[in-house]
Amino acid sequence: MLKKLPYRQSDFDKIIEQNYAYVDKTRYIELLENENNTYQFFLRPRRFGKTLFLSVLEHYYDLNKKNRLESLFGNLYIGRNPTLEQGKYAVMRFDFSVLNTETRDSFRKSFSNKVQECVIDFLEIYSNIFKNTEQDIKRIKGNNLGTDALDVACTAARSAGVPIFVIIDEYDNFANDLIAMGKDYKDEVEAGGLVRTFYKSLKAATSSVVKRIFITGVSPMMINDLTSGFNIATDYSLFPKYNEMFGFTRDEVDWLMAETGVDGNLIEVDMEAYYNGYMFNEDGQNKVYNSQMTLYLFNQILQLGKQPKEIIDANLKTDYGRLRRLVRSKDNGNVLLKIATGGKVAANIIEKFSMDKLDIEEYFISLLFYIGMLTVDEVFEEQLYLKVPNYSIQTLYWDYVVSYLKD
Repeated sequence: MLKKLPYRQSDFDKIIEQNYAYVDKTRYIELLENENNTYQFFLRPRRFGKTLFLSVLEHYYDLNKKNRLESLFGNLYIGRNPTLEQGKYAVMRFDFSVLNTETRDSFRKSFSNKVQECVIDFLEIYSNIFKNTEQDIKRIKGNNLGTDALDVACTAARSAGVPIFVIIDEYDNFANDLIAMGKDYKDEVEAGGLVRTFYKSLKAATSSVVKRIFITGVSPMMINDLTSGFNIATDYSLFPKYNEMFGFTRDEVDWLMAETGVDGNLIEVDMEAYYNGYMFNEDGQNKVYNSQMTLYLFNQILQLGKQPKEIIDANLKTDYGRLRRLVRSKDNGNVLLKIATGGKVAANIIEKFSMDKLDIEEYFISLLFYIGMLTVDEVFEEQLYLKVPNYSIQTLYWDYVVSYLKD
């Protein structure tokens, strides 16, 4: 029996229970758990499956789902090789992918409400364990505590003797919009800013009840700008062993086609040229495909019975359209033009940098790497070279060139 294609599916429970195909990435749970630092930070471009992986972590570590190891993970690597910490945590999950960034005031209200909403969800999920949940929720809503609601949740878990695993999705999704505002971005991530206050409170909670943190995003810029507000996490993004944690290898693509019944004879384009080519460390074993772009093509074939006319998902152009907001100088524009015409550039990937550095070429190129507009090509004579990963991304450079020339 064929499995369903998991296009636009990011709920692990639904994928397993409703017979969707799942490309098994659970071996990375074991690797991450064995790292020395339990406060972890991981970056990948958008549309690479980060949200689904966070759902996997949530279901694996959630103490309310401890007895579902076999039903959820029995056919996967981690189900056959469970770790000691499975089902040991109350999982508190924050999703900052959708916030109102029209103005600074609307952002502050949106961010504050999102934190409060996530904390209330957390208290309700574990109301079977925490005492005084109803009163705590009334207090949060009545006083509109916003980011201070985090302290209420931590107190509840500490009183119950339950450790917390904090998961944060798209930690920097709103940052690009705020950066376009200029001063507002710096005000929020520096001392006294709302974002900094949230992460400072989270950092303080690690001394008592928050025992694990896993944060995903696209670039290291905001975490660096937070400086001492949150300097406890280790960034594992560029470690060779995690090169394939997100995205699909060629073998995984072939497995997915066989499991879901995608007829390869209907694919008329070179998939590798359009969707593959991402390498996040020169010592990584395999290049990876953009997972959501691959699933988009497969979904169109299964729905239409043929290859679609438009083989680049419109969502990709929407995501990378934000790039124009970051092109803050003529020099940045010239870098894009150089890459668009040459396709390759000599550079070193800078792991930590702030917004203030974006006008400097080497920092801007590093940002292009993190957002998926460039990827590792080769090391030649001790110099690292980055290149445009595939044809889909190359078209975005061309779109930029046309727009740039019109301007």
